[in-house]
Amino acid sequence: MRGHSQWRISWPGGLPKWFLLYLFLPILAVAFLNFVVECEAHGQAQAELLSAWQEHSIAQEHSTQLAATSTTSTADRLPNHYLMLVNTAMASQMDAPKMAQFDHSPYDGLAVSFAGGYDTSPVLSVAPMQAQIASWKKSTTKDIWPWVYLNRMIGANDTEGNPLTQVPYFQRFQGLDLEVKAGAQKDFLEIWRNALRLAKETGVPGIVCDLEFYNNYKAYDLAELARMTSMSQEDVLTALRQVGARMADISAAEYSGATIWFLFTGFTRSEYRVIEGRPYYLAATYIVEGLLDQIQRQHLPLRVLTGGEVGLGYCHNSVDDLRKAIEKRAAIFGPLLQKYDGILELAGTMTLWSDRPAKKNWVAQGACGTSSAETVEDLVPYMELLLRTYRFNWLYGSPNGGYFAFQSTSAPRFDAAIRQAKERAFGATVRRPEF
Repeated sequence: MRGHSQWRISWPGGLPKWFLLYLFLPILAVAFLNFVVECEAHGQAQAELLSAWQEHSIAQEHSTQLAATSTTSTADRLPNHYLMLVNTAMASQMDAPKMAQFDHSPYDGLAVSFAGGYDTSPVLSVAPMQAQIASWKKSTTKDIWPWVYLNRMIGANDTEGNPLTQVPYFQRFQGLDLEVKAGAQKDFLEIWRNALRLAKETGVPGIVCDLEFYNNYKAYDLAELARMTSMSQEDVLTALRQVGARMADISAAEYSGATIWFLFTGFTRSEYRVIEGRPYYLAATYIVEGLLDQIQRQHLPLRVLTGGEVGLGYCHNSVDDLRKAIEKRAAIFGPLLQKYDGILELAGTMTLWSDRPAKKNWVAQGACGTSSAETVEDLVPYMELLLRTYRFNWLYGSPNGGYFAFQSTSAPRFDAAIRQAKERAFGATVRRPEF
């Protein structure tokens, strides 16, 4: 072999070079090995440092991309115009025929509760809810939004005489479970978490949240809530905001890009209670404030819609009155929309009735009772104005107005009126059902 023959050159003394090299080879090998080990150790340290830096850079880049993607997807999950039906739909009462009837409607989505406002049963896991939605999806292509109630963590007020609160679960604490002692807040947050998981798994834009204090309306009053919980007013405010912050953290962790659709937030009631010359919101509003602040502080990819149940209301005497209410609400929310730019957006709402004789209970009272609109057809201009004003709207379909959205004897008339309002608002033909 040519390479090997080069080592056979003779040295002085007659020993061939290759023999001397053979003697020193182990020493050279050890020295070389030590050098290699040192180099490798140094190189590994540099590589680890470089790798850590690269991973940090990649993580930062990924985080930025995720935030950008999530923000984009948050906007993309809801089209420019979205209409949702809210009518206290309970999952236990829904079936394929009802969903099929709803599928013929001009709505984009439906809010469905898997645990009612007064439910105290163990928190339902995601799997059975997901299976139920899967069965409904055989009858409708529309979005099914999980609907959760804050009432789960509100204690009973016996003086209000609500028989639905006369259960041990709601009797074991006063006001709200702000100190997480009764387990009610823990249950609510678990319901909240599972609703978000369900929304993500089923591909709907988000969840619906009802903040109404059904168990105890006096607890809206901050001073009363402080008395009920034996906490100072400042501690109550802090605790309420902390609940909202937890809701925000859970939302981002479970469903990045989700929309949280509150039926109301109460920001228009800035002087619901004046204590020692200082105005306070509804207690529920501070939960939303805590949620919004956490989203903003942590740059969480979430969108919040404030539904208008309180600030706008369900009924108006005339279209002009509705227009004035919209303008008043916009003025009040102006600073908040600027503060929470890119996070908070206004949604609109109203209720419908078939005709005046069908009105009963709350639909026969107040502005609903005195409205100049005699029929659902007369409500078309109201709906048109609402749809033109807000990108996202929800209609409260109440039997108290003779509206039964899942019955073929009632729904088509309302569907036709809603469809007409959409066509007038958007100037395009709305898809009609195929029977």
